[in-house]
Amino acid sequence: MASATKQALLAALSAAQGECISGQQLARQLGVSRAAVHKAAAALAAQGYALEAAPRRGYRLAGGDPFCAEAVGEYDAPIFLYDTLESSNRTAKTLALEGAPHGTMVLAGQQTAGRGRLGRRFESPVGKGVYLSLVLRPSLPMTEAQAVTVSAAVAVCRAVKKLCGLELGIKWVNDLYYNGKKVCGILTEAGADLESGQLEWLVAGIGLNLTSRPEDWPEELRPIAGSLYPGGPAPVSRAALAGEIARQLLALCPDFDCLDEYRARCFVPGHWVTVCAGGESYAARAVAIDDAGRLIVEREAGRTEVLCHGEVSIRPSPLAIKK
Repeated sequence: MASATKQALLAALSAAQGECISGQQLARQLGVSRAAVHKAAAALAAQGYALEAAPRRGYRLAGGDPFCAEAVGEYDAPIFLYDTLESSNRTAKTLALEGAPHGTMVLAGQQTAGRGRLGRRFESPVGKGVYLSLVLRPSLPMTEAQAVTVSAAVAVCRAVKKLCGLELGIKWVNDLYYNGKKVCGILTEAGADLESGQLEWLVAGIGLNLTSRPEDWPEELRPIAGSLYPGGPAPVSRAALAGEIARQLLALCPDFDCLDEYRARCFVPGHWVTVCAGGESYAARAVAIDDAGRLIVEREAGRTEVLCHGEVSIRPSPLAIKK
């Protein structure tokens, strides 16, 4: 009953759009006592909601950064929320192996051993980012798993645009940039049936820097890492943004038909890049992204290659170097 009152109070205050509602009016609207309203308001404040209470005026929701399942918003799959985890992907993979349903969300306030691609550490300072992993069960062959990574990148862009009004760019294949700095990384891991070649489960891990500052990262990352609102405050809570990212990605299932939008947001084609793939590093010109989400590059000798994995970094063109 207490949880239901808290959720009903949150809905009523959210609907008021920042206006005050008296305790008496809320009690009547929710069908509970004023003492129950007061207790529910205190519980919301403890979860991080900026909730103001004034004599003779009532209660007002002024934002804040609530980190709780209620702040995720309407969501049809299980939500596992933790203040601290070693890795949200690690926990999500365990849940996937135990049979967690499609859409299961793992959300952490901090990661002590967050991972990026190629086994790199992903810095996850407490309370300053969205550290989210989703269990997906798409009906896809393993060879098409990259479509999920592509879709996750688009989902983050759509969610950030909707809730923050900001436009992100995509660096192939799974990094998102804002104001010239990396603000988000995506790590996709999967389990497959080796006989059929079909995916059994897939975990899409998303790490988005929301209010991190340069001093939150190791010195070597400071020139390249950024966040949407360095030092804060952000106009949206971490849980609400995570919920919107998850809903955007689930809305793209099962077709994952967003390659045109991915291409439009990707800033790599047309640039000279350094490619690191298969233990080799070389210069090439990024030409285009094909219908499988792979990057087509042309090496300096004129040979064309198609990359389904690897890492690229933008470099000055040969002409610019000669000048």
